[in-house]
Amino acid sequence: MDYLNLAKTYQTPLYVYDLGAITHAFNAIKDAFKARKSLICYALKANSNLSIIHHLATLGSGADCVSIGEVKRALKAGIPKYKIIFSGVGKRDDEILQALQADILFINVESEEELTRIESLAKSINTIARISVRVNPNIDAKTHPYISTGLHENKFGVDIEQAKSMYIFAKNSPFLEPVGIHFHIGSQLTELEPIKQAAQKIAELAHSLLALKID
Repeated sequence: MDYLNLAKTYQTPLYVYDLGAITHAFNAIKDAFKARKSLICYALKANSNLSIIHHLATLGSGADCVSIGEVKRALKAGIPKYKIIFSGVGKRDDEILQALQADILFINVESEEELTRIESLAKSINTIARISVRVNPNIDAKTHPYISTGLHENKFGVDIEQAKSMYIFAKNSPFLEPVGIHFHIGSQLTELEPIKQAAQKIAELAHSLLALKID
């Protein structure tokens, strides 16, 4: 591709995206999980270009969003509501309400306080909020400390025992439906072992929740 000619034609700054490379990368991840029921969600915070989101939608991608604006962009670009997840810290009440009214797949919850806010807002519009709790597995991702999120001192998510109490609270609420477990230990990971260790911890939590009749 003649990038110099493109820059002369369209002026700079110019962003050129390779949809073929995006398709290849998406399908590689999708194929890795083909033996299991799965949903691959693109994080819109990485790039919220509507054309890219639409292309991913045609591949069957879901969307992981950290603001109601990103939820709206995902819907506008063709991602079905049942493939949209609302994550992130500091969600405003109006954002939570709009997400509930849009009937997206579920909301990732960061704290007990946020869980009770979601319950209250769901009750105010007489709906059931599908939720997932962000669990901090206390695993060192062995990445740069500024982008490490899986240790207790990183202050993201809740510890495993606190998560259990939140799931029990959600199960007993008529306005909450726990449907998943969320964990994220860091970015730019160069080793697989920390992911394996974190997944094992979360699997143990999932088994303990199943014993409590929380599926």
